Amino acid sequence: MNCIEIKTNHARYLELLLIGDENQAHLETYLYSGRLFILENESEQIGAMILQEKNNGIELENLSILPEFQKQGFGSALLRFACENSLGKWLILGTDDVSGNVDFYQKNGFEIFKTEKNYFIEAYDSPCFENGIQLKDKIFLRKYCK
Repeated sequence: MNCIEIKTNHARYLELLLIGDENQAHLETYLYSGRLFILENESEQIGAMILQEKNNGIELENLSILPEFQKQGFGSALLRFACENSLGKWLILGTDDVSGNVDFYQKNGFEIFKTEKNYFIEAYDSPCFENGIQLKDKIFLRKYCK
């Protein structure tokens, strides 16, 4: 497994990144301002993440793993890589309250520190659904990287 930073031609990885955020316009707002990393397994690109430095730490803007590679530890590997490259800082992220992502991040040492009510209703032009359930609240989690 290898994680490499991509410094040019970010749009080439858009399809992979859309797994983690289906709203392309939303994704493009941070794709070019953050740092893009691609996870390779045996020279196949199977995952991606975008990290962006913020005043209060490093924000994980996107974490995407190809569906056929999910639930095999690759997402956790990307999180470990992100934390190893964020030593002495908070690694912060926001996710929905429906998909099970909160459990995944908590299993990887993250803690909930804030909830933004009705975020997915107010921030998106059309309703967002996960497994037939409309997304409403955004849950913010963090982990101090040491």
